[in-house]
Amino acid sequence: MTIHKLSPFFSLLLVTIAVFTASACGNLNKVPRYNVSEPLTIEPFKRTPKYQSRDFFFVWDSTVYSPVKAPLKGKLTPSQQEIQERHGRPDYTRRGFRTTSNEIADQWCWVDRRITAQFVQGELVFEGPLTDKDEFLIRRGLPRYATQQQYEVGVNRDIWDYRGRLADQRGMIVTFSNEKLVTQHSY
Repeated sequence: MTIHKLSPFFSLLLVTIAVFTASACGNLNKVPRYNVSEPLTIEPFKRTPKYQSRDFFFVWDSTVYSPVKAPLKGKLTPSQQEIQERHGRPDYTRRGFRTTSNEIADQWCWVDRRITAQFVQGELVFEGPLTDKDEFLIRRGLPRYATQQQYEVGVNRDIWDYRGRLADQRGMIVTFSNEKLVTQHSY
């Protein structure tokens, strides 16, 4: 068995590739937290999930939000503690979903107060009203099929299809416009 030495060029190339790979792995979740407009005002925005449907071949459970039955324990960040002190224990939580801005977010919902809060790496990035779309996800879970359309700038339309697992089961098609329920049709 013979051992070949690498030329200095190839060894430098391998070291360079290793350095770039290691530096890129540390910056996976470095997305700006806010939209910054012209007079430099910081506007928080609500994160939307990257995947809004499920595939029965891989995922049988459609549950998105988990009910909170006991006080949240564990490591809460200062912003999470502050929100919990202000609004109390959340009714539902959604943990670790990937957003369209490629972040990992957690979401807490207070259904009776109609408030939701989102956290990225434990930092509060959005606090606002609970939308019809969120409330539908709490009650029904993920749809079987989901599409999103944009007819004009600033108007997003989501069409969700809640089909049964079998061909003869009844289903429902739900349409949202900017997260407000527009139509709900059973078939």
